[in-house]
Amino acid sequence: MKVRIIPRTRDLRKKRVAAYCRVSTIKQDQENSLETQRSYYTAYIRSHPDWEFAGIYHDEKSATGVKKRPGFQRMVQDAAEGRIDMILVKSISRFSRNIVDCQNYARYLRGNGVEVRFEKENLSTADPSADMMFALLGSVAQSESQANSERTRWGISRRMERGEYNIGNNRILGYDTVNGKLVPNQDAWIIRLIFDRFLAGDTYQQIADLVYRHGGHRLRSDRPLGTSNIQSILRNETYAGDRHLQKQPPVHYITKRPNPTAEYKSYYLKDNHKAIIDRETWEKVQGVLDGRRRKKT
Repeated sequence: MKVRIIPRTRDLRKKRVAAYCRVSTIKQDQENSLETQRSYYTAYIRSHPDWEFAGIYHDEKSATGVKKRPGFQRMVQDAAEGRIDMILVKSISRFSRNIVDCQNYARYLRGNGVEVRFEKENLSTADPSADMMFALLGSVAQSESQANSERTRWGISRRMERGEYNIGNNRILGYDTVNGKLVPNQDAWIIRLIFDRFLAGDTYQQIADLVYRHGGHRLRSDRPLGTSNIQSILRNETYAGDRHLQKQPPVHYITKRPNPTAEYKSYYLKDNHKAIIDRETWEKVQGVLDGRRRKKT
């Protein structure tokens, strides 16, 4: 019996090759710029006669998780739909610094017949023996991300110890930042009105409606203040001239959510800037809020 081997459709045409580029959080020089990466891979793919250019996917903002990288998500979708046969990446850390995402997406792409090649590590997911090395290198990439996160957190903590902080302009309703200091602005009347009406016995909704009728709006938005905004303002020590730094645990470098197991210190700066609400009014409001909380408990 004569056996005739029928080649796969994929083997009868040129291999469709794409590349994924992403900016680095450490190096921002020309060599590592996004445009340089795109130009390099475009020329590199087109220089291979047996390859077909399938596009350059990129993300301009660095992120540890792939959910915040639309270019990456679009590339994976196109690969799953059969538009890409191979993906070129400069390194594992550019692909993902989250080891779980890194391995899961690499296996997902390989399951869809798509090879991923990492230039720096000289590694291809098409190699059956690459899984162990891929896991090891992925762990190293994740460790680098963790180290960068810890260094950043350490720097922020040192600045807080010195009483230095940066909240940007117009991040707090009623204040502007001038030469690094909080200064009351033209919206300070909204804060005074909220505190006065709360002590007068108005509900959160009544206060919100009153602010709206007087033309007060949320910062950087045309939406009116809601009841949750009113509650937050009444608890914000900034309006009494104080600053409470590092109220919550630092975020986890992968989940980007507060890490309850992380060690951290809070810093309370009293009379740090000009107050909108006098100390007596502030203490009265906190007393009422604390009484309500105890009663509710």
